[in-house]
Amino acid sequence: MKKRNRTAASIFLLALICISILSGCNGKMTPRKMMIAMSKNLKKVESFSNTVKADIKMEDVVRVTEVSMDMTMENTLKPKAGHAKGTASVNFRGIKLSSDMEIYQVQEGDEYVTYSSMDGNWSREASKKEKTSGLSLDSGMFQKMGEATDSFHIAEETVEVNKKECYQMYGEVTGAEIMGLLGSEMLHAYGLVEIPDEEAIMKLAIPITFDIYKEEILPARIIVDMTDVLNNLYDDYGETTDVNDFTVELGFTEYNSVGEIVVPEEVKGLLN
Repeated sequence: MKKRNRTAASIFLLALICISILSGCNGKMTPRKMMIAMSKNLKKVESFSNTVKADIKMEDVVRVTEVSMDMTMENTLKPKAGHAKGTASVNFRGIKLSSDMEIYQVQEGDEYVTYSSMDGNWSREASKKEKTSGLSLDSGMFQKMGEATDSFHIAEETVEVNKKECYQMYGEVTGAEIMGLLGSEMLHAYGLVEIPDEEAIMKLAIPITFDIYKEEILPARIIVDMTDVLNNLYDDYGETTDVNDFTVELGFTEYNSVGEIVVPEEVKGLLN
């Protein structure tokens, strides 16, 4: 009888080990594990397609500033290059404008060059230093967020993004990390928004939501909501500005499917 009980116990223990192996040796997925896995997977990414949507509305006693942006982008990481196209609508001090935008960011020799167009009017800007414009996805950035994710939460229910099942993870990161994600130009709405103290923003805690493809463990969507944070910052500096909305949504539609990004000769010809 004792031998039979020991055999049954051994079989039960073996079954538990098998279940553990099938479930994954690392156990339950945690925010830190997810961020590490995502950073590791991003190192294998050579290109990606994404979208950027921004909605900003700020008002004070004498003026209202509204910015709405909807862009589609293609990016390669080796070599680093980007192409963005979309529309931007602006209501600034009573003047309402809507423009078609297009941007190329490429490396030419030892220079980082940006070709940008507003309603077909092209300009060229070159720099020895690479700009942080939000056109690139830095795999190391998610690794740097590792400590912050200890206070993150993973939603009990998955969500659907681009018809794929996704984990949802949310919490707060520093303004410095947001700056690395969005770039300074996006934070300032391309010169239309005046931030009281950019250094102060770097230390602030800003809400962020990550939707992560369950199968690939890669970013599907990132939502940054700075509405309350900026309201408090303006109040701290005695400003009368009310921030009604300041949200930016990055959507990632495809990975490793973008070909070489080349500035058309027609565009270069317009600048010669």
